[in-house]
Amino acid sequence: MTGSEPPRPRRSRGPRVLRPVRGARGALAATALVLAATACTAPALTTEAYHHDALLTTGDLLSAVRTGILVAELAEDDRAFQPYLETSTKDVEESARSLTDTFGALQPPAPACDPLRDELTDLANASVHDLSALRIALKREDAAGLAEAAEGLHATASELTELQEELR
Repeated sequence: MTGSEPPRPRRSRGPRVLRPVRGARGALAATALVLAATACTAPALTTEAYHHDALLTTGDLLSAVRTGILVAELAEDDRAFQPYLETSTKDVEESARSLTDTFGALQPPAPACDPLRDELTDLANASVHDLSALRIALKREDAAGLAEAAEGLHATASELTELQEELR
């Protein structure tokens, strides 16, 4: 091309046509897409698997609650900036809410797992509630609300620790 040639006209390709998926690779890709779109967790097929999921969820919730406790201590001692405290609390509250939803969606494989489900669901809800109370108290700069939220977080952390030990 010398630069003096006229540009080539672009050909219209027309509307794109989706072709059916063919072959093993296509079927595998379609299956992966459906699985990714429908669920993030595999079902607990056995009592042992359900207990394992409960143990993991308990540990993750405990981590979120302990982060909330740390944030409350930082706020009480005025050792961190307000935006950092609020953002940290919002993040761990969202994490706890996600954990609550994920575990709550698991079907207990046997009636014997129902008490565990009830206990962990109650603790997960308490975790979200306590973290939410902390977030609100921080936003309002409410010292009494902050102390109350911290007390709730300590109690929830203690119960989560007990459950974690039972599940081990």
